[in-house]
Amino acid sequence: MATKIILLLVLFGLASCTKLTFHKRTCDPEPKKQKPTICSNYENTKYIHEELKDIKKRIAAVDGKTKLNLETLTGVKRELERMKVQIEMEFNETKAQLQNHNAEISSLKREVQELHKYRERVGGNITEIEERLNVTERQFRDKKAKLENLETETKSALNDTQKLLNLYKNGLSHLNKTTWELEDKVEARLEATKTDLGAKLKKINDKSEAFGTKLNEQKAEVKKLREETGSKFKHVDEQLNIQNTTIDQQKVDIDTLEGKTAGLTNRMGSFEIKVRDQNNLKLEVDSLKAEVNAKVAFSATITESLGVFTGPKTASTSDILIFNRVFTNIGNAYNSKTGLFTAPLKGVYHFSFMTFGYNTHTSGAILVKNGKYKVSTWEFKGQDTSDTTSNTVILELNVKDTVNIILWEGGKIHTSVFSGFLVFTTL
Repeated sequence: MATKIILLLVLFGLASCTKLTFHKRTCDPEPKKQKPTICSNYENTKYIHEELKDIKKRIAAVDGKTKLNLETLTGVKRELERMKVQIEMEFNETKAQLQNHNAEISSLKREVQELHKYRERVGGNITEIEERLNVTERQFRDKKAKLENLETETKSALNDTQKLLNLYKNGLSHLNKTTWELEDKVEARLEATKTDLGAKLKKINDKSEAFGTKLNEQKAEVKKLREETGSKFKHVDEQLNIQNTTIDQQKVDIDTLEGKTAGLTNRMGSFEIKVRDQNNLKLEVDSLKAEVNAKVAFSATITESLGVFTGPKTASTSDILIFNRVFTNIGNAYNSKTGLFTAPLKGVYHFSFMTFGYNTHTSGAILVKNGKYKVSTWEFKGQDTSDTTSNTVILELNVKDTVNIILWEGGKIHTSVFSGFLVFTTL
């Protein structure tokens, strides 16, 4: 009986271990913005990958529990089969004993009949013999009752065994059904996640194309502004040439009039002040022309080699990438010793960077202005052997503002390129 209770508890325990809960995503709401940023898209992509990893871990845990439950049920099944065989053997032995007792009863009946015949023949007193027969008959009845009780208990044990087998089959069927349902739910969840990720990636690509279109429009506007500015300064140069010619003629006239009257000297002094003002104006115009014609552009690269830091970034190492091989450095605004670009003029600048790395580490980088994050790229460790990332940004800088590239925590690259140039100056 104790064995039956233990088996029932094991089966009910197995049935209760088939529930699986899914964690709903909880995260802080993002501040409302006009347009999503590349960083927010990255956070969503990162969260989706972490959720996929968590789902795979749960599937592995459910598979482990299912295998353990199947092994336990297999052991229970073997124990029940052994009990069934043992009960059948006891039942067969009891049946054989019953048959032997029936044979003994038949033999006793024959003996009684022979004794009756003998009494009739001899006519003697057989009271003692009858008492012995009554005792024997009572013993026979007791044995028969015990055999019937044994047979009833055997049938009851067989029925209990059959019930346990049915319960085991139902439990196993329920376990298999639950496993199939879990597999269907997980597959549906993975499919939905893949679909959502594909939609988000498509949205990011569409935004990148829109950004590229807008950048081309801005370039066209800059080009138009340069042409207009060049035309205006050309007109200013023509006016200055005319004024210079006029000034030269006026100097000649002043030299002629100096000896004629002292009053004209005072007037000439006032006129010289105007000439100085015009010269100062010319200097200011020349300065503006120098700023407009100022050219600032650089491009440099870095490659993994001995003595060159390319990661991985740790808490004890610097995260700045120093692009030590310089292709172009017009205006000398980029420092190949520190990796910093320092703005020589106030204006609008265009920056771009690219990274290439292998799947042993996360790759990508971050562009910072005065130490603050602006834009970034990111690639996870995956089955592909290598990853390439790139990004572009237009920033408005003041004089001595700095821009540089840093690595992510634990990140590493093999090679990278960092470029930038002045689009136009601002006042």
